[in-house]
Amino acid sequence: MLLWLINAAKTSGTDAEGGDLGGAPHALRELAALASWALPIHGVFVPNNSDICLQIDRVAKAHLGLDEPRREVRKALKVIEAFQRRDAIESAYNHLRSVEDEAYYYTGLAFGIVLASLSTR
Repeated sequence: MLLWLINAAKTSGTDAEGGDLGGAPHALRELAALASWALPIHGVFVPNNSDICLQIDRVAKAHLGLDEPRREVRKALKVIEAFQRRDAIESAYNHLRSVEDEAYYYTGLAFGIVLASLSTR
């Protein structure tokens, strides 16, 4: 099923909204390899596991362009000179990202399980 999705992403090149899927096939391959060793060790409830997060970040940098938006956020925060203000904003932003990441992880998990169940019908 994953190969089917990877091939679909390669063939179409864009998602339903016209967004670029250029990095998706490579990201899916690497994330599948990550899942193949992480699931037996950690189980599925790992959205904020530091080891898993490091690997996901590596894949996102390599194939999904994660570095550019991170640079943009850092650049935007640098205009705030007072450390206390900047630190409070960075802490709030990190908390927001953590909760969003968890929500998207569980959404992906749910979508994947539903997708897998459709193939067995």
